[in-house]
Amino acid sequence: MSEPLSPTDPSRIAGFRLLRRLGAGGMGVVYLGRDDEGTLAAVKVIRGESTDDQDFRARFGREADLARRVSSRWVVPVLAADAEADEPWLATAFVPGPSLVEAVAEHGPLPAATARSLGRRLAEALADLHAAGLVHRDVKPANVLLALDGPRLIDFGVARSEDDTALTASGMVVGSPGFLSPEQARGQTATAASDIFSLGGVLAYALTGRPPFGSGAPEALLYRTVHDEPDLDGIDDDSRTLVARCLAKEPEDRPTAEELRDLLAEDEPDGTLRLPDPVARMIAARSAEGLALPEIEPTHLDESATAPTQDTPPEDQRPNRRRLLLAGGALLLAASGGTAAALLATRDKDKEPGPSRPVYVLGVHATEDTALVSRVSERAARLAVAQHNAVRNRAYDLKVRVLRDRGDAASAQGVASRFTADRDVVAVLGPVAELPMRSAAKIYGQAGLTHVSSTTGQQDYFVTSPKASFQTGVAHIGIGGWIALHALLTNQLVRIGVVLDRSGGTTIQDQTGLLVQQWRSQGVEVVPKVVAEETGDGPDAVRALLASEVGAFAYLGPMDATVAAARQLAAAGFDGPRWMQGLLYGTDFPERAGAAGEGWYVVNAVADPSALTTKAAQEFTAAWRKSYGAAPEPYAMEAYDSVRLLLGEFARTVPARAGARPKRAALSERLAKVKYQGIDRTYTFGAYNNFPLSEEGWLGNTYVHEVHNGRFRQVGSLADLRNAGNAEG
Repeated sequence: MSEPLSPTDPSRIAGFRLLRRLGAGGMGVVYLGRDDEGTLAAVKVIRGESTDDQDFRARFGREADLARRVSSRWVVPVLAADAEADEPWLATAFVPGPSLVEAVAEHGPLPAATARSLGRRLAEALADLHAAGLVHRDVKPANVLLALDGPRLIDFGVARSEDDTALTASGMVVGSPGFLSPEQARGQTATAASDIFSLGGVLAYALTGRPPFGSGAPEALLYRTVHDEPDLDGIDDDSRTLVARCLAKEPEDRPTAEELRDLLAEDEPDGTLRLPDPVARMIAARSAEGLALPEIEPTHLDESATAPTQDTPPEDQRPNRRRLLLAGGALLLAASGGTAAALLATRDKDKEPGPSRPVYVLGVHATEDTALVSRVSERAARLAVAQHNAVRNRAYDLKVRVLRDRGDAASAQGVASRFTADRDVVAVLGPVAELPMRSAAKIYGQAGLTHVSSTTGQQDYFVTSPKASFQTGVAHIGIGGWIALHALLTNQLVRIGVVLDRSGGTTIQDQTGLLVQQWRSQGVEVVPKVVAEETGDGPDAVRALLASEVGAFAYLGPMDATVAAARQLAAAGFDGPRWMQGLLYGTDFPERAGAAGEGWYVVNAVADPSALTTKAAQEFTAAWRKSYGAAPEPYAMEAYDSVRLLLGEFARTVPARAGARPKRAALSERLAKVKYQGIDRTYTFGAYNNFPLSEEGWLGNTYVHEVHNGRFRQVGSLADLRNAGNAEG
């Protein structure tokens, strides 16, 4: 997907007329360009501090020269480059198709035959690359573009000659965690065998729809790459054997690119790539979109030409008095500090709204099998919308529309498609679950429909939707460190047994890694046990830890296994501190575990507003009770904050002119820069549109809950516990 050039973008880079923006990152911008002969190119322009770094310029020029040495049908060729320009740039042939990441995110894993065909062509690309004496070093799904005749390998940003290490610092990890090889994860020199390992990861991703070493923090991915076996569940036996060979820990155990190419060629007697129809249609549509470009003005203008230049914006971009007045009014609204609904209600007190008042829709993207978070998300949306509609003389009405997916990628994308197709839907709360969030984000991103999830905490959705998707939920990976801090603040930091039950998925694996790391950093022994998926070995792990006489216990796994562990510990008379994984807060764990669950802790960033003493929390609790007849459920306050944040910023995008409709993109642009004071915390968004926890903020916004008398009871925040400890000490 592309977007128009901004007023500050250049119109030309050397011999290329720039047409659109293809993307932007921390180091620069990638443009769609066209040379005087009509050839389309992806022009990567480097900006920022790197332009003043002579070593970087040397590497950049060297990488362009290396890439020119490759001649392969499946490698995107370099057309031109200039490392000495004020802003260094590199132009490669333009491939209008989607990346493998986009295709899999939208349509799910590829059939085995298709994935193996793509693998054969990528192996051929690597064989050509290695024959030229080069190592790519960053083979990953995002660097594989799809065309109807096959894939194209792109991005030689870290490629190097096999015999050249001068410009690579020793011990530096180069590549993308989750797909780079174990030797790269250790900071060692990458070889041709390293590319084969990465290609194995790409094949695993294409066949399963997930990275072979899960997702999460880079350090967790690097650890798993070196020490854990890849997750190849769901891959048929023939493909599984081949992928496993590519992912062998030792480089000498992997096939060469030529050997892999020949093995995979046996699947294609006619050499034809067979793509699933939905993927083929996606590639064709993307290609048509990329090539259906508007006519452009002549590249060379004489002195009398009146077309706008970089320094002279078009008429509709030039500031005028009306635009400045409107901008000033927006600044006044943003600076006033009141809610948007109140501002709009007091804008014109003397006029009663007429019957033609517009109605906008807030969507709630729920999931059928997540009753708690789906229910509280819907209730939070309805409460906030009812409060807006109760304001006298409001400028517009709101209503709530709820759609539920089944927890899988296809139905999540279907819900997102229905919301994006309805032009009355101005924003969406959700999806509420991890897999739907990851799968649907691409659909929302393509349509520019802003959505916020308050109950998810993984970060990989940003890859396919960098502008429209936001999370107010805290990253799950931090929970492990919070458990260790809770133990430290309450003098419970003793020898601990930790069970990582892999049936709980990668979220729990991330939590466990950080817990072990933080606990050991305090000089206290950790005895870890790992339970493989679907083995039922949890009781054996608990039994072994009891035999080792640990003084504390953490079982990080799914509900059933955690309940079983609680009963087993209770039966053994274990009364030391016990922790469960953060996502079990608000579940029926207390009821299912019964007396065995008493005293178990859960630490997360979800607050019980009825236990807070601030005026804002008390008012919210009273409003919730009035509407629903009970205290707010877990996650209710965070969902309500998210809706109020969405609606407040949406109000600032509504045009004052009657009949004019707000632009969807305007809301996401505002949200990326927002600073919103919620009931219990201040919301802003980080570089990946997630909720960043400052060192000061996360102590006050992280809560400890204890199972007491058959229910979760909020003990206090980590800041509360720290302050109490300081007062006692």
